[in-house]
This record gives sequence, C-alpha cells and structure tokens, in this order.
Amino acid sequence: MSPTYKRDRPARIVLVDDDRTTSRLIEIALRRTGVPLDLQIVHDGDDAIAALETISPPWNDIPDLLLLDLHMPGKNGFEVLEYVKQHEHLRRIPVVMFSNSEVAADVNRAYDLHVNAYVRKSVEFAELCITIDTILHFWLRTATTPF
Repeated sequence: MSPTYKRDRPARIVLVDDDRTTSRLIEIALRRTGVPLDLQIVHDGDDAIAALETISPPWNDIPDLLLLDLHMPGKNGFEVLEYVKQHEHLRRIPVVMFSNSEVAADVNRAYDLHVNAYVRKSVEFAELCITIDTILHFWLRTATTPF
C-alpha cells in the first residue's frame, strides 16, 4: 500500500544514519514507495545539525520528515532531537527515531525529548520496506502536518 503523496512537490526527507549500508537500504526502501522524494542523507549527528542550520526564512526548505538514528558518532540522535525541538522554526518537523535499540531507557528518553515516533529498524529488508511504507503512509498521507 504505497502512500498517495498529497503535496505538489517532492517530499523533503532527511535521513540521518551513520551506517552507510543501512542508509542505502533505507534509501532503496524509500524510493520503492513511489513517493516523489527530495532526500538528503547525512551520516552523523553533527552533519545533521549542520544541514538543519542551513534552513532559513522563508522556511520553504524545512523537511517534511526527519528519520533519525539513535547511536551515531559525534552528536547522537538524542542531541539532534534536542536541537530540533529547541528551535522554533524546526520543532514542528515530524521526527521518527529509527533505531535498532529497544532499550526502555532509550525509548523513554526519546519520547521525553518529544520525538513524534520511535520505530524499531528491522535488519530484514522486506520488513524494512514495510516499515518505511507505513511511516510514509502515516506522515505524508494520513497525518495533517504543519504548513
């Protein structure tokens, strides 16, 4: 069930994952959905913050979705999430913490920092594709997001 994208431009998605193989598999899964994408991939938290810092008024280039790994070199996913939520022009970006960690403390901390969803990242490609399709279906088709 591929989402029917409801905007007149490609979906702006930022994927932050330090594992290049995993980020490539996620990219393939994202592209398989058929949703037109403007995909930016960064491989650590420092680069994610640097990319977000380039967003400026009139805010036309704010991502529609941030897929954020938790454990990365440099700034981790929690620190990137804190950065996003502390900046008024970024805090409405839907952030999905996409992690292998199922540690309760990690999940709880992410929600304490106002993550929009915490999703387990599957190591099985077929399951990863289903998960990505579900995430895009919800955030790009079902949910009403800020304009």
